Amino acid sequence: DPKMMEQIVQRCLVRTEYMRKMIADLLDLTRIESGEKKREMVEIDLAIEARNAIETMTPDASKRGISFELHREGPVTLLADRAEMNIVLNNLVSNAVKYNKDGGRVDIALKREADHVEVRVADTGIGMSKEESARLFNEFVRIKNARTKDILGSGLGLSILKKIAALYNGDISVDSTPDVGTTFTITLKDAAPVKD
Repeated sequence: DPKMMEQIVQRCLVRTEYMRKMIADLLDLTRIESGEKKREMVEIDLAIEARNAIETMTPDASKRGISFELHREGPVTLLADRAEMNIVLNNLVSNAVKYNKDGGRVDIALKREADHVEVRVADTGIGMSKEESARLFNEFVRIKNARTKDILGSGLGLSILKKIAALYNGDISVDSTPDVGTTFTITLKDAAPVKD
């Protein structure tokens, strides 16, 4: 039956994509933890990185009628490694789309305070209970319930973000309400310039 074959192939493709993402996440995690990743500290405009993350997720978001809003006051720069900032913004924006409702929206707010930058990503999605939120940053934790059963993920993304935040003497926190939405806030301080 061609229709059945098509469904099987489709399911295989979905699993393959899941495995690819998981391997990429594991590689990121290993490189960060082993310190083997060559870090290059440059002055980064986080608004540009946020726009790139939005652009990456726009095809998926458009299919579901999800819109983006980027809020910032002036340039929001940080002395940081570009690859790490990409991981942070891509992860947060991708989650905000994945766990959103159709027709929802994602707000990304960037703010420079005296000695740190605050990145806040809010969605109008399925949200989580306090108990679920508390487990969120542990490795391989995926919140499993009726609302998340069809959403793919490795359960590594947020533990990677916690490790990156620590590299910048920062932190990541979550505030979530079931069926209302979730807001992630990550604070990052300028990295010390890497000595050759």
